[in-house]
Amino acid sequence: MPAKILLLINYLLCSLLLSAQIDQTLKKVESYHEAHTSEKIYLHLDKNDYAAGESIWFKLYCTTAPFNFLSRISNIANVELISPTNKIVTSIKIPVTLGLGIGDLSLPDTLVEGTYRIRSYTQWMQNDSITNFFERIVPITNGRSDNIITKSTLIQNASENNFQINLKTIQGAPLINNTIYYTLLQDNSKEKSGRLKTNENGTISLELKDDFRGGILSLQFLSLDKRRILKSFNIPDPTKQNSIQIFPESGELINNLLTKTGFKVLNPAGMGMKSKISIAEENQSPIIEFETNSLGMGSTPLILSTGKKYIATAFFENGTSVSTTLPPVASSGYVLTVNAGLKDKIAAQLSLTNDLVDGKDIYLVAQYNGVVLHAVKQKLNGTELLFNIPKKDLPSGVIQLSILTEQMTPVVERLVFNYNAATTLFPISVQLNKTAFKQREKVIAALSIKNGDSDTSKIASLSASVVNLSKVDSTSTRYYSSIISELLLKSDLRGFIEQPNYYFEDLNNVKLIELDNLMLIQGWRKLDWKNYTNGNASTFLPEKGLTVSGTVKKTGRKAVVPNAKVTLIPTSNMLLSIDTLTDNAGRFTFNNLFFADSIKFILTGNGPKEKNRVDILIDDPIVPSTTISKDQPLLSNDINTQLIEQLKYSQQFLTELEATGLIQKSIRLEEVQVNRVKTTKADKNSRNLNGPGNADQVISAEDLSTCTTLEQCLAGRLVGVMFRNGVPYSTRSMGLNGGSPMQVVLDGMYIEADQLNMINVMDISSIEVLRSAGNTAIYGMYGGNGVLVITSKSGDAISSSYTPTGIVNIVPKGLHVNRTFYKPQYDTDQKQVLRRDLRTTIAWEPNLVTQKDGKTSFDFFTSDEAGIYKIIVEGVDMEGKIAHEEYLFKVTP
Repeated sequence: MPAKILLLINYLLCSLLLSAQIDQTLKKVESYHEAHTSEKIYLHLDKNDYAAGESIWFKLYCTTAPFNFLSRISNIANVELISPTNKIVTSIKIPVTLGLGIGDLSLPDTLVEGTYRIRSYTQWMQNDSITNFFERIVPITNGRSDNIITKSTLIQNASENNFQINLKTIQGAPLINNTIYYTLLQDNSKEKSGRLKTNENGTISLELKDDFRGGILSLQFLSLDKRRILKSFNIPDPTKQNSIQIFPESGELINNLLTKTGFKVLNPAGMGMKSKISIAEENQSPIIEFETNSLGMGSTPLILSTGKKYIATAFFENGTSVSTTLPPVASSGYVLTVNAGLKDKIAAQLSLTNDLVDGKDIYLVAQYNGVVLHAVKQKLNGTELLFNIPKKDLPSGVIQLSILTEQMTPVVERLVFNYNAATTLFPISVQLNKTAFKQREKVIAALSIKNGDSDTSKIASLSASVVNLSKVDSTSTRYYSSIISELLLKSDLRGFIEQPNYYFEDLNNVKLIELDNLMLIQGWRKLDWKNYTNGNASTFLPEKGLTVSGTVKKTGRKAVVPNAKVTLIPTSNMLLSIDTLTDNAGRFTFNNLFFADSIKFILTGNGPKEKNRVDILIDDPIVPSTTISKDQPLLSNDINTQLIEQLKYSQQFLTELEATGLIQKSIRLEEVQVNRVKTTKADKNSRNLNGPGNADQVISAEDLSTCTTLEQCLAGRLVGVMFRNGVPYSTRSMGLNGGSPMQVVLDGMYIEADQLNMINVMDISSIEVLRSAGNTAIYGMYGGNGVLVITSKSGDAISSSYTPTGIVNIVPKGLHVNRTFYKPQYDTDQKQVLRRDLRTTIAWEPNLVTQKDGKTSFDFFTSDEAGIYKIIVEGVDMEGKIAHEEYLFKVTP
């Protein structure tokens, strides 16, 4: 029986036992969920780390919470690459069909080395917190245009703090007496800039003043071979020390009530530290002692009293320690103690102080973002109440437990993690055609999935990557999420989750105790129930297609133009134009568009009275802030140094691809001396849709230097063009009735032909005449009578003597056009075969779909390098079950 039906039955049974008031509240919560169903995104990347010049290949899975059904809400997803300085380097939109999408990001040769972030979200997801977006830290080396490795260190002493950087070539030669220009940014504002000189060891040192609290340092300098090098560094806050964070189970410690309390011990970088923790009343012997795990987390039950001061001390293996004061103990309150480790149920005990016992109804509600999973009431007749929540119909993942009073006010809340492998996961088996392989040998990977004894469909969408473990940073895998840890855990918790895969190393024995500690420490939050029950409308609507929108205003004024006709015309095919009218606020919207990226459009506006004397203002896309990263502790410096072996591998591989013609090198050029050039009269900023200079005739600024008006300059000089009263006509289209004027395009703006003489001759850089069908075809109906393309010297689409109105050229963000992953075929006569096959990603298969028998397969060839290869398969089936499987095999010489 589908999960939603089971939940509905469970909800109806619970409702029979509840009051009308709570029943009404739960119905509002359910209605909220129906209108605000949450989406989650996971990207399966082909590998963990990359080099400038490579490509990042990914498969996108978009599901709805909490059951991970493939989403039908959004048809468009955004994928962004964010630099170490929090700038968006690349942003693409990919189509999402039934919750699935594929794409790739090309990494330019000129990319600055560092820890980048890949972020993905739908427009619908912007209604929730930005911390619920998918985000993945991606280290990127650069050995193509950057041959410098660094070692950065924060040097602290009693009198001052210094950030020290050593610079040397990949071969080990220090940059001696080199001028380094730097910019230091703090709190996203320019803090200071200057220059430093490296010493005889190739080291610079930047003094950090007393008020410095961490920032981003950018360097620019010339390498020994005169390349311009850019570097960036995250400078840690020198005031931060080891610390202890304390999290009572229900938000606060209550007098004489047993309270499970979570502890997390962090180093200055925000990573967990293993330690022994001692709890004691001030100046007294310890009450209790316990150890944290390797991630610095642990918990212990505490019974404390008001009016006393308690101290927690963490002792480290190096003999140091750190202490902090526990939160004050309240004299009155509630404690919700939870045991989620039982097999068939979640047991919850509500404890409270005597003054809160009033005999009234109190309710426990288990829900996920408005999906009511369980609800029950009891009379508040004592200081302890026990609730049991059956696990059978609960989804796996993070569930919110709330205790509500009779007035529907939440008094205590707690997150718990539920796990049911049978209803959450489907197993994948991988079988190869051999047990071991040679170099350049064909591998056939047969995949099969099983749904146990269920009769449900075995159709699933899978993606698979194959990597050579000797060439990737395999040790970093533990820091990243898989499809399981992302969709079940990381996407629902707003803080930094260190090593999310740690809890799911054995899917048959998930670390439930440690997951419960994680819920205590990083999952506590107080929900706004008013937001659920008031039914607030969503700010962002689901994106079903691309949108072009804006406002039409009277020229040079703030007044809007209602009922103006707005026409959107793609320059690639002007016959596909579409129209709409502005509303009373002058707003227009073209919805559900589908076009490839870089397509140019002409947008025209025509008011009922204003005609084309209108201004068209295009809406800028709303881009979420890039300065917040929940994975901030993973942002590290000196990536070229940390991944030096991977950098050297990438240098060899990219050089081989370049020699074979599979890629081109496009590194940043410095000083270039040119002895002879071939020029065209057309200005390089020409908006000629055929490209600058692709015209039947070109007139340059030099040709126009002897006359005062354009008609005077051009009459008799343009081939096949005649002027009548200052208006140009093409002799090709004049005919018996005199024909229509040529279309005039000024810096990409379409203007009337009779306004030609309003343009100042001295402002013109070039004029291109388009008369032949081959040159005018791209302009569609606007090119039927010929076109004059005029480019001003400023090239900024506005002439000093004329401002075109009622028309704009736009290049809105379109859908990403996917490229094909290169996969050599050594058993065929394939062209462009690699002389040396040095691939890191051996295979990438994003579009695997199992048939009804639960089977599918793919094949690939091993490279020229022996070693241990890893196959990683992930996916989602039609019932919302997810899967992650890893398989190792050996390649020998």
